[in-house]
Amino acid sequence: MKPQPAPRVVTVGVTGHRLNQLPETERPRIRDQVAACIESIERAALEVCKGRARFTLVSAIAEGADRYAADLALGRGWRLVTPLPFNPARYEEDFEEEDSKAHYQRLLWASHRVAPVSADAVAAIGGRAAEYAAVGRAVIEKADVLLCVWNGLPPKGPGGTSEVAALMLERGGLVLWIAVGAGVAAPVRLVAPAPLPRARSFKRNLHEALAQHYERAARPPEMRVA
Repeated sequence: MKPQPAPRVVTVGVTGHRLNQLPETERPRIRDQVAACIESIERAALEVCKGRARFTLVSAIAEGADRYAADLALGRGWRLVTPLPFNPARYEEDFEEEDSKAHYQRLLWASHRVAPVSADAVAAIGGRAAEYAAVGRAVIEKADVLLCVWNGLPPKGPGGTSEVAALMLERGGLVLWIAVGAGVAAPVRLVAPAPLPRARSFKRNLHEALAQHYERAARPPEMRVA
């Protein structure tokens, strides 16, 4: 009997704004759409892989979009991989509230792998916010698709949401953009690289499967490298 091929590992990254940039009235809608995107990616990938796929989320577990995705992915049995801009104790200083620190620690314990970015990766970027820029690159390094919770504004500096999404597209990956902002016409859009991934490749087939559910959009000019 011919052995079954090993399940394909489908890797999903997440980038997005922290809570201070997510209007409180929009947070339930954004969280629901993150959940719907995770479910849609899982369903589309299983269809493309004929049921033989397992899933990994790569998240830096900052407050906001990162944690929404991490909690929801873990709830579906996905593996969580956690790149950090600093060592775990230093990164915890980014979070002021005790509840936030406790949530951070729970996600660290739930992670399959915690990987602070290397000094070499930080030095290769250099300048202000190099640690955050390096962790953004770690999020997309092996990702097939990126969840991007973004307000549509250009980057304020290295490592921002729009820069991570732009780099993902330049690497040939797919972006599911969950828009932040009241009254958005299409709250979730599928942004693909140009040119599209190679015909009949996994990413191309995944793109076509996701395009059945989400409006396709060209890369906005504001989605660029800082």
